Amino acid sequence: MSAFDPTRRLLSLLGVSPVPRVPRRAWAVTDTDWMNSISDPDMQRLGQICPPRRYARGERVYRRGEPAGSLHILLEGHVKLAQPGWLGNERVLTVCGPDDFFGENFLTGAATCLADAVCLTDHTVVCPVSREQFLEVATQLPHVALTFAMVLARRNADLEERLHVMTQPVQVRLARVMAELAVRLGEDTGEGVYHLRLDLRHDEIASMANASRVSATQAISAWRAQDLVLGTRGDYRVNVRGLEALIEQLELEALE
Repeated sequence: MSAFDPTRRLLSLLGVSPVPRVPRRAWAVTDTDWMNSISDPDMQRLGQICPPRRYARGERVYRRGEPAGSLHILLEGHVKLAQPGWLGNERVLTVCGPDDFFGENFLTGAATCLADAVCLTDHTVVCPVSREQFLEVATQLPHVALTFAMVLARRNADLEERLHVMTQPVQVRLARVMAELAVRLGEDTGEGVYHLRLDLRHDEIASMANASRVSATQAISAWRAQDLVLGTRGDYRVNVRGLEALIEQLELEALE
């Protein structure tokens, strides 16, 4: 790519370093609070430049190995990014919700998509943004481009935190994944309890924590006994405050 590439020059002027040319894993940026940072007129114009697309549950936004090129902004619904595991099973990397960005694109330098992007909900709405569309957005909607740059800058801190989490005991990793999903994608019902409507199997939750399915099943069973997680696949009540207390306890025990 030329040193005078306009996309990289734009990000440089905005103070954001581009993502490395050859990413090791599928690209996603979660918890962006994107739509709350953009005015209604700017959002409408963005939709005109980058028309949204609708998907049904089970449909793929793209498949692993397909040519990359667009950034995807998730407006409604949930999308999981998954890769084949070593034993032929599916490995879920993350679950994206409204406001999240995902997909190999003109920023990552990847030639092909590194994961399947599968819709977990009906009426999923995704806004694909090509390189050319991004440059048009930057020209016509500078505030939107600046907001996008700020989201990318925050991603660096998020990656550092995720690396720290992956060094912790498996029960801590699983509890953190469940709590993070509940806060990010669930509905706050008060007193630290979240209603999480998310159709994920135990093995999918386990893969997000780099744990085994058996570990996830045992952990969820233990949480149910402690009233930390109630319900079943697709409809959970998660006591995030209680899970956070459990995480603190497990971390202290690991230090002893």
